[in-house]
Amino acid sequence: MLQRVERAAPVPVQSRTDRLMARIALVIVAGGLVYGFYSLGGPVYWKFYATIIHPFQDHHPVPAKTAAPVVTASPADAGAAAGGAGGANTAKAAVVEEPKPSPSPPPVVASPPPPKDFNPDHYPLTRERVLPLLQDNLIMITWANHHYLDFAKSWVYNLRKSGVRGFMVGAMDDDMLKDLVLLDIPCWRMNTGITKRDLGWGSQNFHLMGRWGLRRGGGVVGGWWWLVVGGRGKEGWDSQNFHLMGRFKIKLIRDVLNLDVSVVVSDIDTAWLKNPIPYFHRYPEADILTSTDQLGPTVTDDSLEKFPQAGSAFNIGIMLFRPTSKGFVDDWVKSLDDPKMWDQTAFNDLARKGHGMSEPPKNLWKGYEGKLTVGVLPSSIFASGHVFFVQKKYEEYGLEPYVAHATFQYSGTPGKRHRFREFMLFDDPPEYYDHPVGFVEIDMDIPQALLDAAAKPVTGPMTGDKLGDHFALVHHQLFRLRAAIAVALILKRVIVLPPIWCQLDKYWAPLYDGNIPGSHWKKPFICPADHVLDLEGGWFHHRPEFGDHLQYKEYSFFRNIRMSKEVNESRVVVDVCKPGAEDGCAKGDAPAGVQNGVIRLAPNRNSDEIAKALDSVKDKKIITLKNAADAFKEFSNPEEQNRFVNRLNHYTSVDCCLESNPGWVWYDFFADRAHSDRFGRKFDAVWKPRRGDTDQLIDGYKTPGRRLASVSDGAGAAAEEERSDDLAVMRRDQGAGSGAAVARNLALPERVGLPRRLQSEESEMQQEVRFLHSMEMEAMFSAP
Repeated sequence: MLQRVERAAPVPVQSRTDRLMARIALVIVAGGLVYGFYSLGGPVYWKFYATIIHPFQDHHPVPAKTAAPVVTASPADAGAAAGGAGGANTAKAAVVEEPKPSPSPPPVVASPPPPKDFNPDHYPLTRERVLPLLQDNLIMITWANHHYLDFAKSWVYNLRKSGVRGFMVGAMDDDMLKDLVLLDIPCWRMNTGITKRDLGWGSQNFHLMGRWGLRRGGGVVGGWWWLVVGGRGKEGWDSQNFHLMGRFKIKLIRDVLNLDVSVVVSDIDTAWLKNPIPYFHRYPEADILTSTDQLGPTVTDDSLEKFPQAGSAFNIGIMLFRPTSKGFVDDWVKSLDDPKMWDQTAFNDLARKGHGMSEPPKNLWKGYEGKLTVGVLPSSIFASGHVFFVQKKYEEYGLEPYVAHATFQYSGTPGKRHRFREFMLFDDPPEYYDHPVGFVEIDMDIPQALLDAAAKPVTGPMTGDKLGDHFALVHHQLFRLRAAIAVALILKRVIVLPPIWCQLDKYWAPLYDGNIPGSHWKKPFICPADHVLDLEGGWFHHRPEFGDHLQYKEYSFFRNIRMSKEVNESRVVVDVCKPGAEDGCAKGDAPAGVQNGVIRLAPNRNSDEIAKALDSVKDKKIITLKNAADAFKEFSNPEEQNRFVNRLNHYTSVDCCLESNPGWVWYDFFADRAHSDRFGRKFDAVWKPRRGDTDQLIDGYKTPGRRLASVSDGAGAAAEEERSDDLAVMRRDQGAGSGAAVARNLALPERVGLPRRLQSEESEMQQEVRFLHSMEMEAMFSAP
């Protein structure tokens, strides 16, 4: 007979050790649960909510539909070319001439609003919805969430103005879909479940450049390194959202190709200036045409770039796909099963696999192991943010640009928007061009000596001795902008930013010849505002610690064709008298008299005096400050003065980058006086730049006064001759075609780059060292 087996009774926890271990186990389990809920609970819940329960409906009010906007002026900027020749010594030298505006397109007839029973499910991406929209058997598409509605409106506005009608906009959330339908914009529902906020616009250009440069050719040649971006975005999940958006983009391309139509894919941060469809049809044998981040064009006409001379990374923000590329796109989608793989990196790797050489006259080439016919769109007219907004290569070559892509910029979404506005390419509503109180602008005075000094060449790696002319020029303008900002704050007006002239370029990594390596153009040039001002962190958002929010406008604001005549002609000039010549100048003890549209104001007035003197012209929309630097002394209220100083300490960005770390230098609104900056560092009246956020002075820096004094004397001529000799030697080394020769001049440290808070194209960058293949080196440093 089997004996009965009894279960052992649980052993009671009695000892102190047992109790302690039990408590530790409970703490670990509880901590794991809390961490799991913290890290996964929110995203999982909102993903479920957004896709199943109520797909991203935040109940924002739908904007009323407006009439068709008036066409903007052409974006050419002839002033930069004048600046390259030395500019002029008056405010008029800094005015950028624009060509005559193009004729307005026929008005768009508004369709009736959607029915009240609007159903997002009625807007799928189907063949029946796409085929009626085809233009010459081609469809142009983009996509965006509700945060970028204004970008989508501008994208559509520019396409319609250029004669394109075959386009669609993908709505990543249902609020976006509803607004697009209200605006009568052809659209479809994507329902991605990706955030509706700012996606943390991050260009992976430099990430993939480094990866491809390391892999290409199976070897490491040269001695130059590249900056690689990655990591989580500044708002927690932004990089993840941007990463997910890239995957949706590739699958979207596949879905459209499965409809047996050709598709042009365009990022939402692009502005189309000319109908590209006839251009694409010049290359019917091409399976794919792609844009590029090449900064030195290999052609000076409108033909495709030469490959592989155009060795920089392909940019997938602008591409044409024909149905013959389906096999490639299928493999592209499969390659993204690796969660660490970026969409643009994967495209470059696949397209270049077993590639051939471009063949004249069309410059098409075979990629993807010979199975794909590829062309690289000319970088001068299918332009990146640097080629278009900084180099203006289309202007240099006398070409009509097709598109501008707002890459290579440093102030996130506000920076992209501002760049388009500077070139009058953004679709703002009529109310943008007026203000209840009015505007303040600057009649900028720039001495000829500053412009002449900035026109002299900078050669070789960036060191401290090459900073003087650039900082003298930029700070001269910032001192005048400082006073204008004060006047705008005192009068509660909007500040219209001036065009800011620069000598040095800006980048995430060390410059060479004062430029991003591989780029060349005339100096001085008009910087995009985000080169000098921190539009994203300082200017754009309302920061209560600064006091009242200051609205700002782009330098081309009053030249925009949308500006009303009534506003533009309501002007008064405030001519600030020179110190010591103050007879007949208003001192601020009473409203100033106006003679022939001009007020003469005594210099160095406080806020109460300025408000009193200019009360007589409060009915004028535009106040133009002449001799602006002497206009303002301080705010009458010490607390307001402290807020003003704090504001301006956070309004500037950085010059970047020197060859050694930290490589950036902060611009300074108060560089003409003893002061403390945003980091509490104390500066004497004679300003000297410091590295990054440290107190470390920069070796070799020459104070602007001595540098300018030497420009016109014999020593200056000798120094310039010596610099020309150095340039000739450098050119000779490059002419030998040796990437290693150039690399020897670029002996760089391990980590150099923008401070993290300004790495807006991919914030919280993780910088790595990457070597480039010699072919990329030669392409990068080749003359345009």
